[in-house]
Amino acid sequence: MEDAPDFGATLLSAEFSRAWCDVNRDWREVDSEMFKQKISDNEIISSPKVKSGFGVIPRNISQGKKIYSDTIDKSEIIKRISTSWLPYHEALTVILNEIRLRFGYAILLEMHSMPKLPYARSCDIVIGDVHGKSCRPIISDEIESILQDKSYSVRRNIPYSGGYITQHYGQPDKKVHAIQLEICRSLYLNTTTLQRGRGFEKTKNNMNHLISSFSNWLLKENF
Repeated sequence: MEDAPDFGATLLSAEFSRAWCDVNRDWREVDSEMFKQKISDNEIISSPKVKSGFGVIPRNISQGKKIYSDTIDKSEIIKRISTSWLPYHEALTVILNEIRLRFGYAILLEMHSMPKLPYARSCDIVIGDVHGKSCRPIISDEIESILQDKSYSVRRNIPYSGGYITQHYGQPDKKVHAIQLEICRSLYLNTTTLQRGRGFEKTKNNMNHLISSFSNWLLKENF
């Protein structure tokens, strides 16, 4: 999505791995068992993601595959939140506020990759709008229509309805809309070698088409 600014969008990209610090989690989603020192239950949120090993500082790189062989120092929480999580969210907050003040509304399009889903749920892209709570339905409808025009199979909210960012920033009543896209990695990545796959350029061009078409559509809509 590095070309997004060419179509009038503002691009914010984390330049660190989610394995280091996951900005799509509440900063309090901490797995206390990962650390040498005791952490009070009053200081953290024990969510299902944390219990699965995917808190703000992940325990696992993937399901059942641990990152650390031993506990780590509690100081890592402060370090990673202050140098990674906080600057990202401060920047995102400023961007959304500036856009909303300038145009009267802001739309956050959050892009993620996902593994190939089981056959019963298989699709190319999952649109997450927290079951209609994080943005106006017309936005999700338009994005789905653009993607389907490019022959992508699309699902809504299953199994990804939107993580912390979509849930936290999506406030349609305050003219801030957020929508999450989970794009299947196999569309653009060789999942064995982790190198660009045959579909990389096609996927890139189609995502540029999405941003361009959606931007043009917004010019015609009255929010």
